[in-house]
Amino acid sequence: MRRYSWQYERMSDDSASAIDTFAPEAISARAISILAVDDEPSVLEALKRLLRPVGLEVRTARSGAEALLMLEHDAESIGAIVSDYAMPGMTGAELLRISYQRWPDLTRVLLTGNADLEAASRAVNEGQLSRLYTKPWEPAELRQAIAQALDEHRMLSENRTLRALAEEQKASLEQWNHRLEMQVAERTAELEQANLSLQKSLLGTVQLLLGMLEQRLPDRAARCREVARLAARLAERAGIPKTEIRWVQVAALVHDLGLASLPDALLRRQPGELLLAQRVQYERHPVIGQKMLSRVEELTRLGIWVRHHHERWDGMGYPDRVVGPAIPLPSRIIALADAYLEAAALESGTAPMWRRAQLTAGAFDPGLIGLLQDELHGTPMPIAPAEEPINGSVAEE
Repeated sequence: MRRYSWQYERMSDDSASAIDTFAPEAISARAISILAVDDEPSVLEALKRLLRPVGLEVRTARSGAEALLMLEHDAESIGAIVSDYAMPGMTGAELLRISYQRWPDLTRVLLTGNADLEAASRAVNEGQLSRLYTKPWEPAELRQAIAQALDEHRMLSENRTLRALAEEQKASLEQWNHRLEMQVAERTAELEQANLSLQKSLLGTVQLLLGMLEQRLPDRAARCREVARLAARLAERAGIPKTEIRWVQVAALVHDLGLASLPDALLRRQPGELLLAQRVQYERHPVIGQKMLSRVEELTRLGIWVRHHHERWDGMGYPDRVVGPAIPLPSRIIALADAYLEAAALESGTAPMWRRAQLTAGAFDPGLIGLLQDELHGTPMPIAPAEEPINGSVAEE
């Protein structure tokens, strides 16, 4: 091989003038290195000088055995192997074949003289070579070949990473499905217990709908449970019969059921931050909730209460702009309980100020605001319920 040394020295000088003709971003942008393998130091130095100006680190080995040892310790930082064919001991073809078997993501370039070209060509498939080049090489062509080899390595590495990620996501999805099955099993057990009570089929339907809301919006479902507890207390203070209070509480549990059908882009933002088209879509959720409940004939009345829980006492609410006592009483109760708990969650100190402000704001039934004050101050319940609940009947007219 000594006969090639003067040519590499000459071409390494010429390479400086060819840098501007091909300086691929793929080389300069990567920190990964090239492993050059040749038993002639002058060839290794020529390769270093050829690739150093484009920001590529060249690591060197004087034999196939030395190259394999380097790969054993640091294959992660090497993107491609550029090896001479004719070396004492292990040929370049043998080295590239072994590297393909052990580190298949590495890309491989074989350099050979004309005398060895036929033998080297036979090794192309066995070593899965990316390129085969004869000596002496053209600097720009060799730089381009190495840049392409690094691109191939990058794509192989990224594909491997994506495959690993896909497997990880598949495992996560299987775990999630298992947890979901466990949750469904738990909910089914709870439902079976609930079915022992009165009107078990209706309560089971509501439980299923609530489970849907819990899966989609767990935080909102938890708030609905709090709203249901407060709504039941306000309904009792409003003189609603106890048999009806249970259904007011059920309606409060699922009053935000329609939100589960909205896209995440709407749910991640506060209603006041929505654009006009988004707000129109958001304000459809009470109607969607009513439709879902009304599929069960016995829950039609609850669906009407859910439809109107965003109406305002002054008629400026939605979806129908119903005014004052025309709003069903359960809807008014749910609206006040929901709004108060939201204000209290933001900052407990503002809750009294919020209640006082609502007396003149026009959003809520003033009589219910007074009952809310009584509930929060711990005023005892009336000994006997009033003959008529305040501001209208629970039943729809």
